[in-house]
Amino acid sequence: MPQKLSAINYIKNNVRRVVVLTVSLGLSFVLVYLTQFMLSTTEESFKRIVFQNTRKMQVMSFAGKTTLGIDADNMGDEEFIAAYIEKNRAVVEELKKNEGVKDAWYGKVIYCLITAAVGQMTYEMPLVEKEKIPEILKHFEAELIGGRLPEQPGEVVLDNLSMKNNGYVIGSYFNERNYDKDYKIVGVIECDTYFGCGIPYKDWAAGGMVVVLSEGIEDMAEVLAGFGVNVKENFDTVVDMKWGKKFLQEEVVDVIANSTQLIYMGIIILLLISLTVVYTTYLRDRHNEWCLYCSIGYSRGNIYCAVMRELLFTFGSAFILGGVISILAAILLKNFMLVPQGLQCKLFYPKTIVDIFCTWVFLLGILQIPVRYALYRIRTVDAIEDDLY
Repeated sequence: MPQKLSAINYIKNNVRRVVVLTVSLGLSFVLVYLTQFMLSTTEESFKRIVFQNTRKMQVMSFAGKTTLGIDADNMGDEEFIAAYIEKNRAVVEELKKNEGVKDAWYGKVIYCLITAAVGQMTYEMPLVEKEKIPEILKHFEAELIGGRLPEQPGEVVLDNLSMKNNGYVIGSYFNERNYDKDYKIVGVIECDTYFGCGIPYKDWAAGGMVVVLSEGIEDMAEVLAGFGVNVKENFDTVVDMKWGKKFLQEEVVDVIANSTQLIYMGIIILLLISLTVVYTTYLRDRHNEWCLYCSIGYSRGNIYCAVMRELLFTFGSAFILGGVISILAAILLKNFMLVPQGLQCKLFYPKTIVDIFCTWVFLLGILQIPVRYALYRIRTVDAIEDDLY
């Protein structure tokens, strides 16, 4: 008499049941993975702004009284504006003396909106005289791929990803909601990040910011402190790499992680309940079969090992099936949904796969309870009719 029950024979003779479990587990893999994939497109897209942009360009706005020391109490509006501009230009001259600064100026800045799968973010677009635009594009390693460079007040160029994300075409008015028809897109550039620039609208007089082109400066507040400008967190705005790292972690990564965890826990709880109920029903249907095995000499250990091989085959097949479907679905979503929207993504998330694997090990452990109970209820064939299972 053989001492080892074949799990393959049961799988072959009960394809429908095995397929139901395999597909259910596989779809749970796909649901968890694609949830992480879609939510992470926000992080991947915003990374370009908070790292690439702030690595090459820093933007600052200072409080006139608390930071720049302007005595606004004894000034009219025009006097204050003139004094504010003068102070900012003095800061610019000091910044230009820093070794890491390639260029700096005080000028107008407008904002372009990027809408991700979850959430929105804006980035700064400097507005300068037309002679400075080629210099800025060169600093960002940007190349004109359509239209022309700005030549008149109110003309801007925008990168192709921002164009896709906002549904712009050459000739469109830029951000009409906030700027009416003051700015018009005349060219498209290609670069490694979301970026744009242009020439200021003729009627801008105040509301400028200090803009710095640099390489390698992460903490602009430290540079400013070197010549006596002490940045105050609740009064001043400094957009640099230090700010970018903090913003990405607190406002994007942590928020997405919390959302993903809640969704993930919901999926796992539903899967655990449904899987336990369905599998317990299957075990009841196999009670007579196991009693027969026990009657002809197989031990409960032999039966248990066969059941475990069946489960390992089911979980393993589902893991492979779910992984393949998830990657294919991610590729399709990237090519037909994300790329046309100008969004960034990453196809492979090893941590998510490890998390799914660990969760399935936990589920496999939970299924030991109904399996052990069913094995405990086994009786020999002469007592089957009296079994109240």
